[in-house]
Amino acid sequence: MRIGEYCRLNIQSVAFGGAGVGRADGLVIFVPFTAAGDVADIEIVERRKKFARGRLLSIVEPSPQRTTPLCRYYGRCGGCSYQHIAYHHQLNIKQAQVKEAFLKIGKLPDPPVEEVMASPRVYGYRGKAELHTAKTRKGFHLGFMDASGSRLVDIERCEIMDESINQQIIEARSRERFEQDGSDLIFWSNPHGRVGDAVVRTVQGREFLVPRSGFFQTNLYLTDAMVDKVCRLAGLGKRASVLDACCGSGLFSIFLAQSAERLTGVEIHEKSVQYARENAERNGIQNAEFICADIGDVLSGMAERQDAVDLILLDPPRAGLDPKTLAAISRMKCPELIYVSCNPATQARDVKYLNECGYVLESLQPLDMFSQTEHIETVGLLRRK
Repeated sequence: MRIGEYCRLNIQSVAFGGAGVGRADGLVIFVPFTAAGDVADIEIVERRKKFARGRLLSIVEPSPQRTTPLCRYYGRCGGCSYQHIAYHHQLNIKQAQVKEAFLKIGKLPDPPVEEVMASPRVYGYRGKAELHTAKTRKGFHLGFMDASGSRLVDIERCEIMDESINQQIIEARSRERFEQDGSDLIFWSNPHGRVGDAVVRTVQGREFLVPRSGFFQTNLYLTDAMVDKVCRLAGLGKRASVLDACCGSGLFSIFLAQSAERLTGVEIHEKSVQYARENAERNGIQNAEFICADIGDVLSGMAERQDAVDLILLDPPRAGLDPKTLAAISRMKCPELIYVSCNPATQARDVKYLNECGYVLESLQPLDMFSQTEHIETVGLLRRK
């Protein structure tokens, strides 16, 4: 098949990343915004040796999995990829994708993937938004990039955002306050709940201060359950030493400190470390210290000194753990690891390395922290043999 060629395609599954998958002329063809069971007319827009990418032209026969997207920009905006699929099918797709990642990338023959923990709200759940701006002859545009990443889709509201964020978007558009083309605007839900330059987040009745430019779990309705899961995996027994790697503003640290004689949090973002210390003080945590440093450097030093750590909590960015960090973990021989990830592919890669170093993945809990999108959070427990 050639670029520009049209064909009718039976969609058989949905791949990691959100595109539907069909086959024609011996090629695997990926088509965004399709669902398993669709019969679709498509145009080939990219051709490689073993696969091609198609653009959806029309649905000839709709899949039973299909539903009506809520968003008026859906199909143009690149923020969501699953709004056309009924929610319970989204969960099944994500569970299958996590299993496939750990089979193919992690090389685990029978990955212990549990059912996906559903989000209590599938729209209006996000507590933070980062929107791009652009100046045009028609005025200011504010929104997200399209599915190709090349064009800005001008939006007035986002259906997966908390309504207080949508109100801020309206206010920002009315002020036309964007000073330069390409600048970004960050919005947090409940904008009046601030202390100085910090945003206030509440998890399980505890307040956390977070820098406006910092990271915090974005699902307002599933974060409590995620913290519960991490604490259950950590267990009730008192541990001598717990290390919270990539600790951010101390979300997991505050809860895990209750089960540790000594907790150390490591974070490279200086402002987040400042608030982690303040959050510990505000919550009466006296057995925690927070270090502003690269986690690979810290773990390498601990491995060299042969510092004893009973539990390491890992919560890296989407890129996962770098080789230096993984090598240090293997040398430390910590008996248990809890690995929180927003990218099952890089998590599976890292688990493969850790498995070769003597760790066994005992459980893997997917959580739908990013409903209507292709993203998924996972929490894994690894024990050293």
